[in-house]
Amino acid sequence: MFAITPNTLSTFLNSISKYILLLMILLLGFSAILIILLENDYYQGVSFKIMFIHVPAAWLSLLIFSTMGISSIIGLVFKSPTSFTISRAISPIGLIMSIIVLVTGSIWGNLTWGTYWVWDARLTSMLILSFIYLGHILLLYSFDHFQKADFAASILAIIGLVNLPIVKFSVDWWTTLHQVSTVFRVGGPSITSDYLITLLVSFFALFLLCIYWFSNIFYIIIENRKIERSKLLNQ
Repeated sequence: MFAITPNTLSTFLNSISKYILLLMILLLGFSAILIILLENDYYQGVSFKIMFIHVPAAWLSLLIFSTMGISSIIGLVFKSPTSFTISRAISPIGLIMSIIVLVTGSIWGNLTWGTYWVWDARLTSMLILSFIYLGHILLLYSFDHFQKADFAASILAIIGLVNLPIVKFSVDWWTTLHQVSTVFRVGGPSITSDYLITLLVSFFALFLLCIYWFSNIFYIIIENRKIERSKLLNQ
């Protein structure tokens, strides 16, 4: 990662972005068909289908923050501008994913538990993750020079890694209303194959959406930095 320049990575992402977009559209369509064809749950009715947005968004919010934290560590250790730029580009995507998790979870919770919000360990730790994402973005735009902003935001991202195992294992460590893990668990997934396939297709569709979004944000950041450097040289 630290051996690749931001311009090289931006060029590569632009070269494959149209293929990512095409595959994303196909998977989103396939995912929608699978969700529609699934029979309604015996207890929850049609409302359980929120799971196929809620769960992939939750996985991605954790995956994105993990990537952001690792990129921040690499950036600080190796002084890698590419790592800092990756962290900067994926931060807003992670925030959106965490917001989707909270909104869909609240809707699903109201339909299942009869309330939009409880101070459940999983919900609370996910809310904290959203605030960390927001704090990271605010730090990125709180300094006049992007290098200072990258340094400050990277420190927060590294500290925020502590929250990830809390989000993941909160349902195992404490008694919560939120159901326990049904896919990534000892003994294998506890859901039926049709649910699992639909869930994985939905995840990869949303994952490709994030990659496509990332490639565009990364390109914009690179172009803005070129403009910033040009202005500094002309002063």
